Amino acid sequence: MSKIVSLQLLRGLAATTVAGFHLYAASVENGHDPRLFKIFAGGEIGVDIFFVISGFIILYASQGRANLSAQRFLKARFWRIIPPYWVILTLYILAVLAQSMIAADPTGSLTWSAILVSYALLPYPDHIIIIAWTLTLELLFYGVFALTFFNGGLRRLISALVLWVIISQVALHFVQDVPIWLQIPLHSAVLEFLFGTLIAVLFTLKPEVIRRFRFPAIVLGGTSVAAYLVGYHVDTAPWGREISAGIPAAFLVFGTLGFSLKPMPALETWGESSYILYLVHLLCFATFGSIAKIALNIDVYASQAWMLIMLIGVIAISYGATVWLEKPYQRWYRRFLR
Repeated sequence: MSKIVSLQLLRGLAATTVAGFHLYAASVENGHDPRLFKIFAGGEIGVDIFFVISGFIILYASQGRANLSAQRFLKARFWRIIPPYWVILTLYILAVLAQSMIAADPTGSLTWSAILVSYALLPYPDHIIIIAWTLTLELLFYGVFALTFFNGGLRRLISALVLWVIISQVALHFVQDVPIWLQIPLHSAVLEFLFGTLIAVLFTLKPEVIRRFRFPAIVLGGTSVAAYLVGYHVDTAPWGREISAGIPAAFLVFGTLGFSLKPMPALETWGESSYILYLVHLLCFATFGSIAKIALNIDVYASQAWMLIMLIGVIAISYGATVWLEKPYQRWYRRFLR
């Protein structure tokens, strides 16, 4: 499968908006005016873009591969997602332990249950990396895909996703107390996987439709995502973010796929670094903020300059980690799987 350059760039943008959102949120939580970073007030929409892209890319990359089975698919997904996550999770734990030692608190905020939930990516809310619930939902999507697409084809996959969406909507609107272990599996954002899957079907079977409507889609999706990003979006209550954020994200992905761009290696690597950027940015912000507070008595979230330095810095760190660590690792595990 050839890489889609425009989609790679969108991945980088999505991860950057999530990182910017957490800088914005930290500034507000610390009682400061985020000023410039108000443009990231709705930056969590980057997660919705990721979900739509995931629904698209998993089907697009799996179609027409006669040698691909459910077992091979799941093995490839495991080696792509889990070991890098475990490494970064371990860094988070070490950072928490170090902070506990500095604060003379031997227990800190770690519990054995949180460690178990985090390493196993269980569908519980107390993950050490607070955004790891999205990985749990991703893994559930991979499971649904493996159980249906390889044993019944596209029709069974779409039927299963539609059923999953219906159950999630019933839970959202008609069940008052959803059990805690079902809150992630029945998150209403599962609709965004279906959006991405349907876009992949259209992209494969009717690519001329994507090209024909790329400009309206990119304008509608781009303006809607931009409005959401700065905090303005249509109130879709009682519906969840799968409508207010998911539909703009789907239009943006649809429109982006209509543009064939020439290879841009540097920017494509930025897109490829999105997974590392997504996972490490909170650790980098917390670590740098603590060091600046202790060593220089600076509250980094009170300064636009420091926040911008942190955002650029974490992008650079993720970029370097992708080039020197993740890409060699990917070459290794692909040889291993072969």
